[in-house]
Amino acid sequence: MSVPVPMLEETAELLKSLIRIPSLSGKESDAADLLQKKLQDYFPQAVKRSGHNLVVEIKGTTAGPTLLLCSHFDTVSVAAGWTRDPFGASVEGDRIYGLGANDAGASVVSMIAAARLLDRNFAGCLLLCLAAEEEAGNQGFVKVEPELPRYDAAIFGEPTNMGVAPAMRGSMRAKMRSHGKSCHASRPWEGKNAVDQFVQDMQKLRAIDLKDSSPWKQATVEPTVIRGGESTNQIPDLIEATLDIRTTPEKDNDWIIAALNKAGLDTEIIVNRRRPMLNDINSPIMKAVRKVQPPLADYTFNGSCDMAFAAAPSIVMGPGQSNRSHVADEFIALPELQQAIGIYGAVLKAFYTASS
Repeated sequence: MSVPVPMLEETAELLKSLIRIPSLSGKESDAADLLQKKLQDYFPQAVKRSGHNLVVEIKGTTAGPTLLLCSHFDTVSVAAGWTRDPFGASVEGDRIYGLGANDAGASVVSMIAAARLLDRNFAGCLLLCLAAEEEAGNQGFVKVEPELPRYDAAIFGEPTNMGVAPAMRGSMRAKMRSHGKSCHASRPWEGKNAVDQFVQDMQKLRAIDLKDSSPWKQATVEPTVIRGGESTNQIPDLIEATLDIRTTPEKDNDWIIAALNKAGLDTEIIVNRRRPMLNDINSPIMKAVRKVQPPLADYTFNGSCDMAFAAAPSIVMGPGQSNRSHVADEFIALPELQQAIGIYGAVLKAFYTASS
C-alpha cells in the first residue's frame, strides 16, 4: 500500500512529540494525554481510556471479524552511553533518535496511521490498543485485555523489521538463594562462605538441560543481579541471584519450575505472567500476512511482549530492529515508518477482504 507523503510526515511528527515526553513504564500519564488528544482528533467518538491505556474501536459498514492492533508507548530507563538527548527527538539524515523511537513508538504511530488509512467500507471491526506498562508493571494490556470487545486475531507491534513472528517465548523472574554461615573473614573455617554454595548452585543450574526443538533451540535461565555480603571482613551467609528465565512451548514455565525444584535449588518465583506462545500458522491473520506482496519474512522473536496475554491467534510484527532496543542512541528510520504503515495497511485489507 502506498503511503501519502503528508501522512508519513504527520506520523513522524507524532513520533517526535511522543519521544519528547518521558514515559518510563508506570509513568506514562503525559504521553497518554498526548495520544488521547490525537486519537480523538482522528477517530471522534471512538476512543476509550482505561488507566493509561487507550482503545479505539472502529466499526466497518457490515458485520465481520475483529482484528486487534496493539503496541505500547512506555519505555525503559535511559541507558548509559547516550551521545544525544534521549528526549530530544533529533533528526539526522533519515533517522529519528530518541528513547522509545524503536521500541515501540514506531509501531504505535505506524498502527495509528494504518488505521487512519483503512477504507471504512469494510466488514468487521478494528480495535487499536495503545498500551502502557509493557516494559514493567501490571496496569497495561494485561489489565485492559479483559475489558476489550472479543477479537478474532491480533498483531502486536514490536521491532521485527516487519518480519512475522507467530511464536514467542514466555518469561519469568526468580530469586535463587545460596546459604552459608557468617563468621569473621580472618577465621573462615568457623563458618561457611555462601559464595562457595553459590558456585555449587550455579553448577546445578547449568546442569539443567534446557535444549529443545523450538525456534530458539532452548529455554534460558540467566543470573542477572547478584547481591551478598554486608561487610568487607565478614564471611557472607547469603547470596541472592535474580534469574531471568525465558521459556518455550516445550520447556514452559511449569517445566522450568519443576526442573529448579528437582535440582535442589532454593528458588522463589517472583514474576510468572507471560507464557510461551505458538500460534497456528494457518490462522486467518497468518493467511492475511501471506497475501501481502512482496512476501514478508518469517521472524524468530527473541523477546517477550503483550502477546502473552492475547485471547486469539496473534503475531508479532513491527518496524525497527530488536538490537536497537534498550540501548543508547536508539533510533528509527523514516523509510522504516513508511514501510510499516504500508505493510500494516496491506495486512488489514487482506484480512478483511478474506472475510467478505
